[in-house]
Amino acid sequence: MGEVEVMSSPQRMGLVESSDLIVAPAAPADLAEAEAVMREVLCADLGGYHAAWHRDLDDLEAAYLRRPGCVLVVARDEGGIVGTAAVKPCMLASPPNPDWLAREYNQPGVCQLVRVWVTAGARRRGVGRALAERAVGWSVGPGGYRRVYLHTDAGVPGAEAFWRSLPTREIYDGRPDPFNTVHFEIDVDAFLRAPGC
Repeated sequence: MGEVEVMSSPQRMGLVESSDLIVAPAAPADLAEAEAVMREVLCADLGGYHAAWHRDLDDLEAAYLRRPGCVLVVARDEGGIVGTAAVKPCMLASPPNPDWLAREYNQPGVCQLVRVWVTAGARRRGVGRALAERAVGWSVGPGGYRRVYLHTDAGVPGAEAFWRSLPTREIYDGRPDPFNTVHFEIDVDAFLRAPGC
């Protein structure tokens, strides 16, 4: 695979490209394929669909294309869409999250990075990193956010290690909760300067 273009500024919102990967905000024409990929990863890696947590998948256009402060990013190679990432205003529920965590991150200027999902066949190729970079760049550029929160299911092989390999700061390790949740904040400045991002 060729090198993914390094984004030096959050204002550069063109495509992230390599010889076989394009990462960009989704268009309406991408949504059916993006939904299929998201549901595939959800079933294979995350225990399947739960309406309380995954309702956004039922109408991606309403959730991410028509809603202010939101975006869906897709990664496409020669075979089609191989990964997704999304940004939305941070609105953590408490419970299950601690009240202090919801108070800290449920604020204007804070977004949540969600649905960073890559198909099994496209993993270990830099797709997840390229998706996260594009989503963070959008967040602090056109999205107008100052901070980026995320959480991950540490029970998914490779998920926790992936986020720890990026410029993140662990905020709270909720284990042993039923979801193996580890909460992070992205160091936005370091993330956008990091080699390979």
